[in-house]
Amino acid sequence: MTYYSKNDYKLIGYKKSNTKNKMYDGILQNKQTGRTVSIPFGDKRYENYQDKTGLNLYPQLIHNDKERRRLYRLRHKKDLKDGYYSAGMFSWNLLW
Repeated sequence: MTYYSKNDYKLIGYKKSNTKNKMYDGILQNKQTGRTVSIPFGDKRYENYQDKTGLNLYPQLIHNDKERRRLYRLRHKKDLKDGYYSAGMFSWNLLW
């Protein structure tokens, strides 16, 4: 998994992903160069707990099952690093 430092990048927003089977892209902008980076996250073949992106393009995939959310978070907490953006961080905070 690729990590982008929050000191070097700022979050611009979210858009529908063009990457196969991915739901959304997190759009980051490098603070020094102004270049943007897209981070695909979420898999549209599977359900998720919620959708906090504001886009809500896949309402049929929201299950609101607290036990599934708890189990997902147990499995994926290893994917998080404080101070960094990543696909895992976006999924954790926005979809689960």
